[in-house]
Amino acid sequence: MQFVNIHTHRDAKDGSIQLINHPVQKDFPEKPNAIYSVGLHPWDLEKLDMEKMLQQLAHLSENKNVLAIGECGLDRAIDTDFEFQKRIFRQQIELAEKKGKPLILHVVKSYPDLIHIRKNFPTPTPWILHGFNGNLQTARQLIDHDLYFSFGPQLLKSHQKLLESIRQIPTEKLFFETDDSSEKIETIYNFAAPILGLTVDKLKEMVFNNYQRIFENG
Repeated sequence: MQFVNIHTHRDAKDGSIQLINHPVQKDFPEKPNAIYSVGLHPWDLEKLDMEKMLQQLAHLSENKNVLAIGECGLDRAIDTDFEFQKRIFRQQIELAEKKGKPLILHVVKSYPDLIHIRKNFPTPTPWILHGFNGNLQTARQLIDHDLYFSFGPQLLKSHQKLLESIRQIPTEKLFFETDDSSEKIETIYNFAAPILGLTVDKLKEMVFNNYQRIFENG
């Protein structure tokens, strides 16, 4: 059974299932065996022609190798107007709903805003928080709103808040990722498994089942 890497900016060629992040503004790679998420990142919004990029995103969302929309979301740590961020985020949510595809989320210092928006989209389209770095209280609030969580290389630093958070996440809502690091996805699974009281093989099976449920079976 393969490792699942739910968010990466690299093609590691390590035999894992890799959902590769692709920014809308870059030429789309025609790799028949690769799978992608495609979205408008909050950091890029002010640099781009939004009307053109949203049209391009809608076009790319038709590609059979594009399995998710994102990464997209909200970031209060940048200067980009927050109302503008929310507007573009909502448009990407609506596209994901229309296409029946999961969302890969970038969320920084804006979890209450995310929850508020989530309440207005009470549909079964999965939302996956990539690189989750929140504390236990935040994790519990987000669990109540039926979100999925992906833990990345930050987990390896053994920060207490992340160790507490990951133990709280239901395994049916759990993913792992390498993001833009050179870390191996296997290393992250090997680190997480004993924290969760599982063998690596059992954790691989659980995450693989999560992947199949929301990406392959709809």
